[in-house]
Amino acid sequence: MELLLFLLLILFSVFSALMERRKRRKRLEEAQQQHADIEQQHAEVHPATPVVAEEEKEGEPSFGWPFDGDPFEEPVLAEVDPAEAEREALEAERQALAAERRTVAAEKQATERLTATTPEDSGEARRPRRTRSRWFLNPQTARDAIVYMEILGKPKSEREEW
Repeated sequence: MELLLFLLLILFSVFSALMERRKRRKRLEEAQQQHADIEQQHAEVHPATPVVAEEEKEGEPSFGWPFDGDPFEEPVLAEVDPAEAEREALEAERQALAAERRTVAAEKQATERLTATTPEDSGEARRPRRTRSRWFLNPQTARDAIVYMEILGKPKSEREEW
């Protein structure tokens, strides 16, 4: 039974590869036909300027490296004007500084909002002293409480589920 499944797998793989190859060949023929049509239309419109097209390599399809070119070739680097590169670097640095300034301003506003919230603002002062909560928590004190619990409390493996 396993041998039958294995043979079916191999048969399906070969069939899929052949169909993919057929589909690729058909696409290539259609592309060549479209290119010929475009070249013919261009020749009718502009008879003086010929169309130069890059010919595709005909041959066996390569299943190893799916991208154009050799992966082990040294890349050809385009010449870069040093003044242009320096200008781009300065512009990127200006944008980074502007983003950092916006971040600092947003953090400053957030801390001002947190410090501006007092028990009087939240309505705590209006309640009688006995009904006020003993612990007034803001985000900073809650964060500190969690950190202290992690440091001073039981290890996680010995804690009970709540």
